[in-house]
Amino acid sequence: MKRLAAIAAVLALALSACATAPDGGVATPSGPSAIPSGAIDLGDWRRASASATLQGFQHTINSRYGVGLQISAVAADMRRNDFTCAAPSRGDGRGDPPAQVCRKTTTVDGCTHTWQAHLFDANNDSRLARTRGLYDRRCGGDGLLGGPGR
Repeated sequence: MKRLAAIAAVLALALSACATAPDGGVATPSGPSAIPSGAIDLGDWRRASASATLQGFQHTINSRYGVGLQISAVAADMRRNDFTCAAPSRGDGRGDPPAQVCRKTTTVDGCTHTWQAHLFDANNDSRLARTRGLYDRRCGGDGLLGGPGR
């Protein structure tokens, strides 16, 4: 029984360290019909909490890209901002996978920071319908989802 309680406590700690939006993080983009030419603003991610960094990134992605933009144009803009974009594998048949997943990872002062933007289309027309911004920070001996390592 003690072992089960310990496992439950570790899982709860690991899940609480994961920075995700309370509503699942999928949002309808509100940005303009043309992509701004400036750099993607990642905010003060070196000093901000993981939650604040996540919220800022979600806002940036949603306000930068508008519904109906070509997903290829959005992915190209993200590539110009040092993100790597690719279509996810669609082999498992679960849920509604994004059309593109764009990721940027950097390591600073022993912490690895990863931003992801999931770009969804609604009608298989390669036009942006919604986005999901994700952020994760792993430092030092952190384990899975920011929990304790081995």
